[in-house]
Amino acid sequence: MKIIYTRGNRTETLASISTLRKILGRFVRHRVFYEVSSRNKRGHEFFSTKNTFVVGSIEVVNRDYLTITIFDAHNPTHSIEVLNPSALRIYDETMGKGFAISFLSDSPGDVESRCYLRDEGDESDGIAEKCELEKISLPQLFEYLDDITTQSVGTRAGPRFSRP
Repeated sequence: MKIIYTRGNRTETLASISTLRKILGRFVRHRVFYEVSSRNKRGHEFFSTKNTFVVGSIEVVNRDYLTITIFDAHNPTHSIEVLNPSALRIYDETMGKGFAISFLSDSPGDVESRCYLRDEGDESDGIAEKCELEKISLPQLFEYLDDITTQSVGTRAGPRFSRP
């Protein structure tokens, strides 16, 4: 398998499976955006599927052919499996955007398949997007509910709760 670096436009041969595991290890416990697509090299017959998920683990096996399986941390029935890719492209020149890679596979009949992965940040980064009620503990929630149900109708003061 070739490794193609977009910075400096250089190509190397994959040194070892442990090198590949180290590259892919950057995605574990991170939210990733992925796109799996296939098209005729002339641009016809295109299909694509896109999604985001948190990577739980990545398994790299090289028996008869190289198999890379990327497991969803929150859904055991969801995974991506890349079979015998011919190249790994590493997108490392875009500052401000997450680390990204794509596996490229060529098939007979001029069909090219691609699995693109982009790091969207640490899994804990998504917690900041939750609203205040999702962050409080269960006892704090009951206290909050008690406060808002016992307030008099004329009082406009907001409920009180502290962050855990």
